[in-house]
Amino acid sequence: MYFYKFTQSRKGIVSTTAPLGQTTEIKIIGGVETEVRVQSNDVSFGFTAVSAETAAQMSIQVGDALPLVLTDKAVKNKEGEVIPNMFWAH
Repeated sequence: MYFYKFTQSRKGIVSTTAPLGQTTEIKIIGGVETEVRVQSNDVSFGFTAVSAETAAQMSIQVGDALPLVLTDKAVKNKEGEVIPNMFWAH
């Protein structure tokens, strides 16, 4: 399953470059054995800028692969710091 999320402003999409690989394992949380999902493969994230109007017209379903190409240009936050494992996509 691929992951994607529109930004709060709906002016960008964050998506994975490959399907998420998940396994489960038992962890003790608050003294109770609980089955939790664990990411089992390395995944990079892509960021693509879109207009809010375009975002409203997109009909993306959970698990859909997006036709985006990842670049090697890192995404930076407002302070100019590189966000780990996130790259611009087009």
